[in-house]
Amino acid sequence: MDEYLERRVSNATVWSRRLAIFSAVVLLTAGVAHRIGFVATPDMPAVLGVVGAIAILALAFAVRAVFLFWDHGGKGGGTLVFAILVALLVLTPFFITAYRGFTLPMMNDISTDPDDPPEFAIAAARRTAGMNAVEPFTPERRKLQHDSYPAATGRRYEAPIGQVADVVSEVIERRGWTVVSPAEIPADATEITIEAQAGSFLFGFPVDVAIRLIDEDTSTYVDMRSASRYWPHDFGDNAARIESFLAELDTEVAYLTVVTPVEPPEPPPPPPEPAEAAPPPEPAEPAEPLDRSEDPPD
Repeated sequence: MDEYLERRVSNATVWSRRLAIFSAVVLLTAGVAHRIGFVATPDMPAVLGVVGAIAILALAFAVRAVFLFWDHGGKGGGTLVFAILVALLVLTPFFITAYRGFTLPMMNDISTDPDDPPEFAIAAARRTAGMNAVEPFTPERRKLQHDSYPAATGRRYEAPIGQVADVVSEVIERRGWTVVSPAEIPADATEITIEAQAGSFLFGFPVDVAIRLIDEDTSTYVDMRSASRYWPHDFGDNAARIESFLAELDTEVAYLTVVTPVEPPEPPPPPPEPAEAAPPPEPAEPAEPLDRSEDPPD
């Protein structure tokens, strides 16, 4: 009987470890497969559901092993702790997503200017059946965004529109986003909209981004819009993307303003050299005294 209980404890621990490792491997494989295009985005919820189920099953075996270990002792405590930690690590994204789903509003399109959001001229045309449609912001939707994401606001920079556009392009490139709008920007443009395709942090779910720059003579105003292509809930992803992008843009523009070298003014011409002073006149020789001895008598 004791050997049977020891075998049951060992089996529960071993299966918990196996299932936990298997769930982690499937999760990483699914993420890589989606990023390289092997798994389509609409199929990912089913794959992630399988991953979550395997991780939960691993925890169930771990709970069984804990009770058996507590009642009858045995070996495998380190293996059991490892299995629990791996399963919890796999389930962490699910816990975070569930929390955000309950605490954040169901939105998938966020703009710093909900009254007049930047236009998705290219992204809207590329969306197909099964993707979220690009729709106008209703009053209820604008109020919901304002109450939920008050930090998602535009920026005004005291810099020319051309300089700000260059910095925006640099930040987009650094983040690995793909620009889909024309690369060439007219030199005399007073309003520019740069469209790009971004991706969610963990699995790279596709997101459309539009960044609008408006020339205000002495300054440039920047608006941003981020919209998920799939599913009605973004779990706060779009607002976080806008806030982090604009925060990075703030830093880059401030650095550009402070550090950009300014051409030093030309030094003033040297003062004219003083004219050479004329040499002082030589002193006149003294007149010879008159010889009065030769004067005629009166």
